Amino acid sequence: MTLRLLLTGYPGWLANRFVETLSQYPTPITSVRCLINSEISGAVPSTAGLEFVRGNIVRPESLENIADGVDIVLHAAGVLHVRRIRDFYSINREGTRHLLAAATQAGVSRFIHISSNAAQGFCSGKGFELDESGPCRPESHYGKSKYEAEEVVREFQRAGKIETVILRPAMFYGPPVPPRHLDIYRKIQRGYFPVFGHGNYQRSITFIDHLVQAIHLAIQQPAAAGQTYYIADREIPTLNEILDAMGEPLGRKPVKVHLPAFLARVAHRLDEILAACDRYWMLPHLVGESCKNIACRITKAENELGYNPTTHYREGYKQTIAWCREKGLL
Repeated sequence: MTLRLLLTGYPGWLANRFVETLSQYPTPITSVRCLINSEISGAVPSTAGLEFVRGNIVRPESLENIADGVDIVLHAAGVLHVRRIRDFYSINREGTRHLLAAATQAGVSRFIHISSNAAQGFCSGKGFELDESGPCRPESHYGKSKYEAEEVVREFQRAGKIETVILRPAMFYGPPVPPRHLDIYRKIQRGYFPVFGHGNYQRSITFIDHLVQAIHLAIQQPAAAGQTYYIADREIPTLNEILDAMGEPLGRKPVKVHLPAFLARVAHRLDEILAACDRYWMLPHLVGESCKNIACRITKAENELGYNPTTHYREGYKQTIAWCREKGLL
């Protein structure tokens, strides 16, 4: 059996890594068609074995025939940070709906949707873990848009239009490293990093190669149809432990500058006020979530998919920093 795949979100962090490591997996993918955002100007670098088509998931008319002859859609496109709040919903939710409609029209057999832990929300406290059976109470507009996109995916599955699998990664890390993560590594390299509150908040994270592994399993496992899976590293470190893990390969023990936790609550309120005005500012949003616990249980993915995240987060960050140095970024 051979499989033809349509990939969204290319070029992009996850999509690029998926393509880079494709030969390392036994999944019988014979062709990869990449949907390139038609609003991206300039040529996309040519990559052997890839086919490029132009379209925009927010404009359904641009998606006509893009999935013809395709067996699997891997939907990795989405937005994490925007200018206007409405863009979360037009891209993450409605874009997913438009792509599903195009995939269904073309007779695609399976649709793999990359969601987020934000779709369920935060833990009620330290020591509590989110799992797929729990209620979804997303707190951010990003999280709400991802949850509503999941609901669209489930609608298509329940209607029998297409097989779907939803993967909910926690914050992922690893090569190729985006600028926003490089900025964090550079701050740590300088020796100081601001931490709101005590910093002992649990944070599930996902080494990007673990997420790629889960995607291949989701493509191949028949029992995955109609299911949702949390994808994360096996260990659940605290924010302080994550910063230490970043600092170790950089040769620095980061000095954590602890700031009052109430400033995070002020930032959260500012984020809400801006959102009410259809505006988004990344800084208060990130600060506002900095004192939250986000711990995810991966038992279902282990039992049903055979998911096996073998890289410890400390080793994952070593590989990530090594990649940055190899590229001359640190």
